Amino acid sequence: MAKKRVRKQYTDGLERILKIDWMIANLHYPNVEDFKNETGVSIPTINRDLRDLRNKFGAEGILQYDRYEKGFYYTRPSFRIPAMLSSEKQIIAASLMKKLLELIKNTPVYKKAIEVFNSLSNNIDENTKLNAKKLSNRILFLGMDPVKIDDEIWSKLEEALSNNCYIKFDYPKYNRKFVVQPWQLIYSDGMWSLYAYNQNPEIKEIRFFNLPGIKNLELLKDTFELPEDFEYTKRAKGNFRRYIGKELLHCKIKITSEKTLDYTKTYKWTEDQKFVKQDDGSTIMTFTSNQDYPILGWVLSHGMYVQPLEPEWLVNEWKMNVKEMAKLINKK
Repeated sequence: MAKKRVRKQYTDGLERILKIDWMIANLHYPNVEDFKNETGVSIPTINRDLRDLRNKFGAEGILQYDRYEKGFYYTRPSFRIPAMLSSEKQIIAASLMKKLLELIKNTPVYKKAIEVFNSLSNNIDENTKLNAKKLSNRILFLGMDPVKIDDEIWSKLEEALSNNCYIKFDYPKYNRKFVVQPWQLIYSDGMWSLYAYNQNPEIKEIRFFNLPGIKNLELLKDTFELPEDFEYTKRAKGNFRRYIGKELLHCKIKITSEKTLDYTKTYKWTEDQKFVKQDDGSTIMTFTSNQDYPILGWVLSHGMYVQPLEPEWLVNEWKMNVKEMAKLINKK
């Protein structure tokens, strides 16, 4: 006598949604009753899964109900939600991504991302998890611990960015309110910053506001037109630090250490960086950038092995810093 097939019980929400997604993509207009029969859960649960499929998995506007066929379909047939992690390599990659996200903890973005990773791992075989853990524990991401961001501030900024609303807020050491166009949220060196256009009459300029310093934030009713070139990466010329100066500098730097040269060549500091070997064994590095003070800090960080030759502003600032540091030594 043949054994009666035991239908699988889909107790996990993600696994159910993956099954529903597969049925919509592969069957002819499946309906709520079909989903209920296949997964073994109640109709209210299925309705909740369909709502999550739309709101949390990107199917809003794509998942539709056909009244004539009395079932569901995708308006974009190629749409599918991501499958569960199944291989060791996928699990290792996800684990490393989770560790990388630790660099931006203490923000709502981090919390949401971790929820996704945790839900994806619910149905992974324990042996596979353990095998993947052996390698993922051998790879480490280091970085500055991120500052804590107030959830309410973050939520209001997300709303302002979504709707291009002006915002008003207090900022440390200023006895006035700032009114700005919020353009982007930028994470750099453990700090979240608001990249914005300052609308105050006396100072109309692009600047950065560190999120921990923003207080009493208000969304204003007025909206603004986002410039085509608003993105930070389109305005910043260089990768020395989160900063945009007012002038484009044509820089010429002398590097006298092979170790420093090897390190410097590893990175893409600017799009047009060039290195030319000199007869005395040194190397001349040339590039253009509008990140004036970060360039100065970068030069000083390499001590006696890096010397600025151009532009004059950079040379003078470097000399002044070196002289002042020398005075500190002489005082001892």
